[in-house]
Amino acid sequence: MAALQAKAGNRAVTTAIQRATVTSPGPETTDEVRASSSRTPEAAASSASGQAQGEQQQDDAARRKQAAEDEAKDLKKQAGTAALTRADAEAQMWRKTGVAAAARKEATAAEGEAVKSRDKTDAAERQRAEAEGRERDWAVQVEEAEKARSAAATTVSDRTGDETAAGKRQAEARDGLADAEAEVQRCTEEAETAAKELAAVEAEVERRRKKAEATAKELADAEAEVERCTKESDDAAEAHRRAEASLEALASAEDEAQKQAKQAAEAAHAAVETWATAVTAAKEQVVALQRKAEKRQGKVEAEEERQREAKAAVEERDDAVRSAVTGVEEAQSVLQDRAREFAAATRAREDAEATLTTREETKAAAEQQVSRAAADRERQENAKAAAQQEVARFEATASAHRRVEKDAREAAGAAARVRQQAGQDEAVAREGATEATKRAGEAAGQTEQTEQTAEPEKPGRLKRFSKAFGFTNLKKMGDPGDTVILRGTAPSGAAARAAASDAHRAPAFGTPSQQVFESSHNFGITALGLGNDSRGLVSALKTPKDTQGSAAHQADKDKKGKSAGVLTNATMLAGDGMKVGGGAATKSGIVEGVTAAGEGVGVTTGLFSVGIGAREGRAIHLTSQKRDALKKHALKDVEAVRTRTLQVVLDRLGAVNAELVDKAAAESGSEAGPTAEQIDSLDRSRAEVASLRTELREHLASAQQYAIHKQDNKIIKRAVSLGGNVVRTAGGILVVITLAGTLATPAAPAVGATGAAVLGGLAAYKGGKGGYKRAESVRHPDKWRRTTMAQGDTEFTEAGEEQKGSGWRAALEAVKVTKSIEQGERQLRAQEIYALAAGPAVPVGRNVPEDIRAEARGLLLDLKCDPARRNENAKEWSDSLNDPEQQEDWEKYIAKQLAS
Repeated sequence: MAALQAKAGNRAVTTAIQRATVTSPGPETTDEVRASSSRTPEAAASSASGQAQGEQQQDDAARRKQAAEDEAKDLKKQAGTAALTRADAEAQMWRKTGVAAAARKEATAAEGEAVKSRDKTDAAERQRAEAEGRERDWAVQVEEAEKARSAAATTVSDRTGDETAAGKRQAEARDGLADAEAEVQRCTEEAETAAKELAAVEAEVERRRKKAEATAKELADAEAEVERCTKESDDAAEAHRRAEASLEALASAEDEAQKQAKQAAEAAHAAVETWATAVTAAKEQVVALQRKAEKRQGKVEAEEERQREAKAAVEERDDAVRSAVTGVEEAQSVLQDRAREFAAATRAREDAEATLTTREETKAAAEQQVSRAAADRERQENAKAAAQQEVARFEATASAHRRVEKDAREAAGAAARVRQQAGQDEAVAREGATEATKRAGEAAGQTEQTEQTAEPEKPGRLKRFSKAFGFTNLKKMGDPGDTVILRGTAPSGAAARAAASDAHRAPAFGTPSQQVFESSHNFGITALGLGNDSRGLVSALKTPKDTQGSAAHQADKDKKGKSAGVLTNATMLAGDGMKVGGGAATKSGIVEGVTAAGEGVGVTTGLFSVGIGAREGRAIHLTSQKRDALKKHALKDVEAVRTRTLQVVLDRLGAVNAELVDKAAAESGSEAGPTAEQIDSLDRSRAEVASLRTELREHLASAQQYAIHKQDNKIIKRAVSLGGNVVRTAGGILVVITLAGTLATPAAPAVGATGAAVLGGLAAYKGGKGGYKRAESVRHPDKWRRTTMAQGDTEFTEAGEEQKGSGWRAALEAVKVTKSIEQGERQLRAQEIYALAAGPAVPVGRNVPEDIRAEARGLLLDLKCDPARRNENAKEWSDSLNDPEQQEDWEKYIAKQLAS
């Protein structure tokens, strides 16, 4: 901070000195003094006296200048303090008006609830009176129901006695019926037993009869056999007689016929004997069967007698059963009569009980109604009490909220008055600082000529030449050719040489002379890069440790980045030198030198590719952390849009805040409290402020999304570069292996060409994008025009109609590789981020609310613009954001941190 103030003081002194040249009468020139002193001693003495007087005047002017500068510094500090007070008071006023509005809303709601509770109290009292009347009416009905219930209970008792007597008679009848049924059961069982016995006898009779019939049939068959045998015997006897008669007739016949007749007679005699035996046997069988038939017939008759006896027993049992059944029927008739009597008694009892139940239910219902009415009365009494408590509570709540509202209005009014006073103090301090600065400039005008003589400026042409052709610009101008050689002609030349070597002929492209020329160009550009990195590293190392701000952060980055660049460029320079030596050796025909140079080039290529790859890997890791932090803290409750110019929104917010301050101050000054019109006006202003605050947060969310997008792009480009360097490292290793004779394939040129294509494509993309942006800055100069006030501005004017630049100027601008874009999208976003994060003492951040300023400063922390990296503590960091003279420095610093 001290260094920046010193620089600012020096600039003020220089400006004042230059301004004083016009307003103060200049002393005589040196030549005139010399001329006058050479003429006379008196003139020389007079000149010496004039010089002493001039020196005294210069000393006095210097003292006045220093006093004015100190005064201006103090007044600026006072203005900054007043701005912080104003911002704090404005934030306090916003919070307190919000508290007052919320308390007013709560008080109004509580008062409304109190009115509702009073209505509830009145309604509860009415309902309590109605419930009390119902309770009395139902109590009378309970007494009447009790009387009716008592009479019904007496009737139930009488009917119960009748039912008991009828029940006893029914039980006696049921017992008689049971005895009769038991007798029927006994007789039935005896009848069933007799029937079973009869059935058994009948079955035995049937069986005996069947046997007798079978015997009779056998007897008939035997008699028929006797008759048949008798007939056959008679026939045989007749045949025997005829045979004997024939024999007697043939007694005179020949011997043969006589012999046949004799045989026939003998046969007939044998048949007679046979059949006589059969007849005898058949008759004996007939006799036996007759005796058997007679015996069986006797048994049949005996069984038939038993059958008749069994039938008589069955009929006797059937009569007993019928008699028992008749007894049952009579018992059932008696039981039915008794059952009817009992049923009638039961119905009478049940009717009496139903009547009793009805009376009891009537009484219970009446008692329940009494209880309900009592409960309703009690409930309404409780509701009334609760409603009265609610009335008291809501009235107390409303009173408390009214007190909060009043206190908040008074606090808001006090904050508004503090804000008004702080604004006036700030304006007075800034005017005083401006006047003091003017006085310092007028006082410094007397020493301007001496300062100009002591430090003469360089001629304008020399300055322009040294700026245009410095090491940095020379490096930028040589980079396109260096890229074309490294990524185009050199790899293709190596492939052409490899192809020509395989065909045993001289290469048509990539000749040794071309290689020497290209390598020499590479060597020169690498040497410039090494020189630039060395100067940057030395400058960073010389940076004092107490340096603060963006310079401290840049020095820390240069110590790391430039040292890595020095090592990488030194390795590349060695490789380029070996390329030059290898080309010269090829032209001279020194084979050993070519091989050694090739191996050296392969080794250096692998080394610096590894170094660059490691640097890219680290950058990817750090950028990923940065992107993750941005995503984690991104605003998600608003849209990331930019609908209006940011400064317009800020100016309108300042105007509405001023109105709100005046309204809050006026509202708090009224003893009677704010009117409805004042409240509506205040609420409208607060609503507009809330809308504008949302719009500011949308701008901030858009800036966050842009920052995330830039980090994503950076990761992609670094990843492509890392991949290209990995491939290039492999190519360098293959070159060494190939030259050692281990590998005899064109793999090394192919891999090298692949790496060159990847890195060349990335370089072409970057160059093309840069050229397009430079052309767009000419073609559409207002596309990324500032949307906020710049450092030193007090007013902001919106852009008018865009004036497009000519196409040829845009094309010419595109090829100016040494020129950087002064105002692009990244610069615009950085300016908007700063506008939202700047302190209230900075004109552009004057109207930013404190909470949104805190969110914007959180974005700065995510962008690694934190105090630690700037070698500041939290207060110094906050003070730097509240210093108007550091606006440009901060905007450039944020733009660098947004770069991809």
